[in-house]
Amino acid sequence: MSGKKAEMDKDDWGLDPNVRAMRRVFSGMESALGAILQELAISPYEQRIRGWLDTALLKYESAWHLGRQMGVSMDENDASHVYAHCLAKVIGAAGIDIPDSMLPAEEKIEQLVSEVFA
Repeated sequence: MSGKKAEMDKDDWGLDPNVRAMRRVFSGMESALGAILQELAISPYEQRIRGWLDTALLKYESAWHLGRQMGVSMDENDASHVYAHCLAKVIGAAGIDIPDSMLPAEEKIEQLVSEVFA
């Protein structure tokens, strides 16, 4: 059996379009984290990151559910932006200055995140 075939057999989940979409969402969230840490010159070994990530994930999930209740449709790109906004708010609450230009200005996302952090 070829290596690629054997790999696909091991990952039947990867064939499911919903699983593939969620993997892209998680990948976007990881990219957002990396970009934020780089922009703010925060070491990935910063001890506070674990707490920030836990809090940001809870806020992200709340924003996602609120968006669905409000009828706001979000694609994979929107999902990573919501997470980035949540993470930036959490980091900002820890006393780190978040430049306004760091995050994309998207009204529907900013509104959802503001509601969740209110």
